[in-house]
Amino acid sequence: MHRLDKQHPMPVYLQLKEMLQNQIERGIYRSHQKLPSERDLCQNFNLSRMTARRALRELIDEGLAYTRVGKGTFVSYKTGQPTRKSPESKKQLPDLDAAEIITAHYQQKLIDRLLCFNALGVERVISDIMAAYPLETVAVRLFPAIIRQFEQLWQRGEISLLAHNYGITTLRTQLIAMVSATPPLETGPKVVLACAPGDHHEIGVLLLTFSLRRRGFQTIYLGPDITAADFKQVTDVVQPQLICLSAATSTAGQALAVLSQEYQDFLLSSSQNHHQGGAEKRFTFGGVAFTQDPGLKSHVSGLYLGDTIEAAVTKIQTLLSF
Repeated sequence: MHRLDKQHPMPVYLQLKEMLQNQIERGIYRSHQKLPSERDLCQNFNLSRMTARRALRELIDEGLAYTRVGKGTFVSYKTGQPTRKSPESKKQLPDLDAAEIITAHYQQKLIDRLLCFNALGVERVISDIMAAYPLETVAVRLFPAIIRQFEQLWQRGEISLLAHNYGITTLRTQLIAMVSATPPLETGPKVVLACAPGDHHEIGVLLLTFSLRRRGFQTIYLGPDITAADFKQVTDVVQPQLICLSAATSTAGQALAVLSQEYQDFLLSSSQNHHQGGAEKRFTFGGVAFTQDPGLKSHVSGLYLGDTIEAAVTKIQTLLSF
């Protein structure tokens, strides 16, 4: 008999749920076959009724099982082939409705697994989400919502800094993988993106990079904590149509303001400015620093992209008429 480790960081109900899911996928329990009852699970694994009930509820919530009143809980799909929404059904779901469903249905599942340092569980939940909803909905709607919740939990002292960092790092890694999986294009407007000097909060600018690349822009992401010298060198070589810098803190916002002025001066003094199209470059910016302190915007020599990723994408498309 499979053993449940009550000393393991993963909650027992999740261990039980994953054990039952594994047995379903291996064909031990087949389509429409009855699963063990709450009473059986309690007796077999020395569990409370609430723990057994929660494990079965997890299977039901994920579409792996269903209940029949007075009969019990049954497997809801063919062995090894979980039910997924078809491409047609995905198209019928409005994006906003999909985002609301994701937030309500999957956000807590991911948070539970992240707090348990359950990498495999995180991968499974994200795979389920991506099978049912557009990638951009997952990246732009779900991930930021979870990141905000992790920030709030940490600020209230409800989770450790270690758990906070693990959650943010895991989602960042997932996002980088999604960006990498979107192949770069050889045509389309060039956009250089980076975090302001001293800023290591790159989730927002990664989300913008992902969204723009999926819309056919050539995106060059320079990463966090860009230096003024490196930034000028890269942009002079790349000759982008647009530059986007992000700042998440007040200090980073002030550094961005200094860099924006230095870059404008660099353009004006550059001998290449007049014959290589330097004057056509556009310096844009955004980030949490400017939503928390709107007064910072007036110190930056550039165009503010808005308070959300969606607003930034729309403004960039308008600027470049793309």
